[in-house]
Amino acid sequence: MTFRTIALSGVALSAVVSTPAFSAPAAAVAKAAPVSTLVKQVDIPYQQFTLPNGLRVIVHTDRKAPVVAVSIWYDVGSKHEPKGKSGFAHLFEHLMFNGSENAPDDFFEPLKQVGATDFNGTTYFDRTNYFETVPTAALDRALFLESDRMGYLTGAITQGVLDEQRGVVQNEKRGNDNQPYGLVQYKMNEGVFPADHPYGHTTIGSMADLDGASLADVKAWFKDHYGPNNAVLVLAGDVDLATAKALVEKNFGAIPRGPQSKLPTAPVPVLATTKTEQMKDRVAATLLVRSWPVPGLNDKDATALDVAAGVLGGLSSSRLQNALVRQGKLAVQVSVGNQSFAQVGTFDIYVVVRPGVDPAVVTKRMDEIVADFLKTGPTADEVTRYVTNSAVGRISGLESVGGFGGKAVALAEGALFSNDPGFYKKQLAELAAQTPASVRAAANTWLTKPSYNLTVAPGARDSYAEAQVPKEVKIVQAPPATPKGTRGPLPAVGDVAGLTFPAVTRDRLNNGIELIYAQRGAVPMTKAVISFDAGVAADVSGKLGTQQLTLSMLDEGTKTLDLDEVRRSA
Repeated sequence: MTFRTIALSGVALSAVVSTPAFSAPAAAVAKAAPVSTLVKQVDIPYQQFTLPNGLRVIVHTDRKAPVVAVSIWYDVGSKHEPKGKSGFAHLFEHLMFNGSENAPDDFFEPLKQVGATDFNGTTYFDRTNYFETVPTAALDRALFLESDRMGYLTGAITQGVLDEQRGVVQNEKRGNDNQPYGLVQYKMNEGVFPADHPYGHTTIGSMADLDGASLADVKAWFKDHYGPNNAVLVLAGDVDLATAKALVEKNFGAIPRGPQSKLPTAPVPVLATTKTEQMKDRVAATLLVRSWPVPGLNDKDATALDVAAGVLGGLSSSRLQNALVRQGKLAVQVSVGNQSFAQVGTFDIYVVVRPGVDPAVVTKRMDEIVADFLKTGPTADEVTRYVTNSAVGRISGLESVGGFGGKAVALAEGALFSNDPGFYKKQLAELAAQTPASVRAAANTWLTKPSYNLTVAPGARDSYAEAQVPKEVKIVQAPPATPKGTRGPLPAVGDVAGLTFPAVTRDRLNNGIELIYAQRGAVPMTKAVISFDAGVAADVSGKLGTQQLTLSMLDEGTKTLDLDEVRRSA
């Protein structure tokens, strides 16, 4: 296979393409700038206003494409659910996709008709959010739809709609539970958090609570939590403040304020002693879990714990990965993560034991590695690699205005969880400032405390409450979509503007590789794509899979770089 082209896009390589037949010696490569310098270039300018009904609106103007990301975040998640109402927030995520008083029963259909992308909704411990990216000409329609389910939903919730969506949620729960290790989430929540803790039950909820949800219950839940004063609306993209104000006031201004959401008391649990449990499941390999309760994302130690998790198991070349998987051949998979929620978090280690290996041997080795990490801390190289990798990933996501990790998400998360739309800047600055000493200090503060330890061994699945055969529920099909309210039809959509692409520069290296470069300044990042004159179609008959195997080997080492050197750069 031969190189054909290298395509570059970004902000940092304009000098490269100005030199014909460019061929730079290795000594000319500039030293990488520190991450602290990189993150200082990240900026999402925004303006904000609040409607009289309490709706907080944040506007970011980005004209690179004629689209606007609409992201609305409600201050309600599973942590707000009282005893007996687990799963209500997630149930409402589904109900709010099922039509409102002035919108069709399929909320997605009017968005699909205008070419919307990245439309979805999610619920977790701290929030429920809905988002879509629409052509600028369809912004009024998107805001109409979002405002209708905020202010005009309950009239569209019938017993049939409730039963239908309750069944959808319960089937989702059964599907998740039936996955390998599907019951681990419940055991971990119960093991780390007290039963009455706001984070002490999973977002999906229990079958019994979902079965017990009456029509009156869910309508009262909606009125208590989904008012405009409990929401943050972000518009990011081809929109300015004046336009945003006019459209938001038009669509949301008449919705009355609701009860104010109350932040539950959610201290970081302290386990009295290390708790060890075992369970069996229909799985092929034993899973070892370690989980420590830790503080949430606004705590000073949150970022340092992120780095600790990365060094232990979040890099291509991390300590547990190297020792247990590649060198010791004791495990087939390792994962380490620091989950930072708004008020608390958990630091989790997952190790899948290699079949035939004694789990006790793996447990001992895992504990030795963690103990050594707490004693000596990470190296400067480990911290730099994780910090760089993490910063690049976050910045790359910010090139988009919407979706799951774009600018609208960054602004909304900061506003809702930290009362600061620009909180992403603080997070990036804290990430860049981490040192071996700061990471070791945070790790020793929290990972020397008692942990919850779980072993999941192959075998017949242990009985559990949710595995009982559900009672038969006769679902009444919801009636066809009809306008039910008085707000009039959906707003019309104007002409969609064309795209403006950056200028493209072409050159050729001395070895014949064509270089194509396009410059755009949305984020301080350059992306490179190398295209080969070969692919699946080039596989020789009788040797199918050669292309895929070759690609898989490209990051496994070369004649001049061994595998560890390659992975240390990842």
